[in-house]
Amino acid sequence: MDKFALLQFYALAKREVLEHRNLFVGAPAMVALLILVASIWVALQLEQAELAAALEYLAILFDGLSPFDMAPFFMLLAIPFFATLYVCSVIYLINTLYQDRKEMSVLFWQSMPVSNLQTVLSKVFTIVVVAPIFYVLIIFALYLIAMIWLTLLGISNDINLVGIGWMFLAALTSLLFIYISAFVTSLWLLPSMGWLLLFSAFAKKTPLLWAAGVFILVGFLEDFVFGTQYLANWVESRAANPNQYFIFDFQSVFEKLFNYDMLFGLLVGSILLAGAVYMRRFID
Repeated sequence: MDKFALLQFYALAKREVLEHRNLFVGAPAMVALLILVASIWVALQLEQAELAAALEYLAILFDGLSPFDMAPFFMLLAIPFFATLYVCSVIYLINTLYQDRKEMSVLFWQSMPVSNLQTVLSKVFTIVVVAPIFYVLIIFALYLIAMIWLTLLGISNDINLVGIGWMFLAALTSLLFIYISAFVTSLWLLPSMGWLLLFSAFAKKTPLLWAAGVFILVGFLEDFVFGTQYLANWVESRAANPNQYFIFDFQSVFEKLFNYDMLFGLLVGSILLAGAVYMRRFID
């Protein structure tokens, strides 16, 4: 890919972020604000001595422990952000190509030296690579605020802060696992992404209803004609168990990225994305 093509792709990705900043920045920022407010409210319900005792317990608990061993604990705290990213991704994917056609901006991009393939890939790249960066940065800001508050509380109560430092290192380490998990999750769910983009590319109205309705119809026909439920079972098997795509240690990254289920899902997702690229040629 030459330099001009890279600049084109960068411009497309930047456009996606700017036009959907409420999903990629506003939504996780709101979640972080709610968590911060809830934490402050809980802290106000406790006595100063109780807060100091809890902080001292945490300092003792984390003191000397490996940040990599304790990082999964902080990944659990990021579950609201994972859920928000998932919901925002569905909203984005099912509307993005549909909105281009509705606003007729697709005509502008097709008049430029930008291919339909580049446009669709820029949307996938935004979800897989770019969006998790903003979520991780906001989680980092939340951790930093919490660390400053705990430090001030520890100083005011004469508590040894070495253990709190280890806890903060574990929190920072978890950010790397959070990003890798979001990346692997996106690849694991690429068939779902391709399905949503496919219907976003051609549905004249309510693309989400089209995507859900056709999926239910195909599942019903499979059950009615063949008496099987392979489609429903396959979808459930890919979404029901987070251990299939959450990363808690570096040793499991290769295993989760390179296995039969992942590669088959990438193949199916690529076929659906190719369908979205093809359908984008047709304008209402």
